[in-house]
Amino acid sequence: MKFYIDYDSHLEQKQLIYRKDEYSFDMTPYIYEMDFDIAINTITLTVVDSKVVQLSGFCGLPDKSKMSYEVPYAKKGLLKVLHSEAYIGGVGSYSINKEDWAVSINSKTGWICIGDPQRRGNAVEFINKCISIINERQELVALWLHPCFV
Repeated sequence: MKFYIDYDSHLEQKQLIYRKDEYSFDMTPYIYEMDFDIAINTITLTVVDSKVVQLSGFCGLPDKSKMSYEVPYAKKGLLKVLHSEAYIGGVGSYSINKEDWAVSINSKTGWICIGDPQRRGNAVEFINKCISIINERQELVALWLHPCFV
């Protein structure tokens, strides 16, 4: 799956929530519309009109590895999926990783990295405090998340 970044637009304000008792990510406000989901581990990115509009799913954090890496700098923008006839709206979910990506936490800053925290590329804050890293082949290689813990 290929991605591109549109720095000329951005989504309305949304908040990423981590529900500690459920080990789950959620968004507020939540969007019930979807064309399809993109799965990374047990997290989904919801796509509507080629734009990633929300993130949700399960991710146990207490046992994840600690890291000291800092979140990469990112400008606000839209994370978009390049259209392909291989991705059909309403089909459900497409996984972009064959093996689970590592999950790391910087306990000092509260940032969580899904993927390799050392991976660099083009970064975009596509949802408030949700940053994606896109490499030179237009692949999503890491997610940086800073949820509100409830």
